[in-house]
Amino acid sequence: MSVRAYRVTKIEHEESDTFNLWHDDKLRYFLDNEYGLYEQITEGGGLVDVTVEALQQALEKVEMDDELREAIQKDIEACRDKGYVTYYCC
Repeated sequence: MSVRAYRVTKIEHEESDTFNLWHDDKLRYFLDNEYGLYEQITEGGGLVDVTVEALQQALEKVEMDDELREAIQKDIEACRDKGYVTYYCC
């Protein structure tokens, strides 16, 4: 980690959301209980990094509709090399 702090001037996100923290209860519950989702969300900004591994586990263990499953799979493919997906929760 760097010791320098930089001002953030722009955060860009995808047009459509991947999941909804209020409505996708089973996914939210799994990510929070297994991977501490809420402990990791930054205050104010609402950024959270979810590992590709956590998302893959969610696909295997959580009951979800096809639209949510496809969105998560897209995120995994887009961020596989990084090893995590950064979500902006607003």
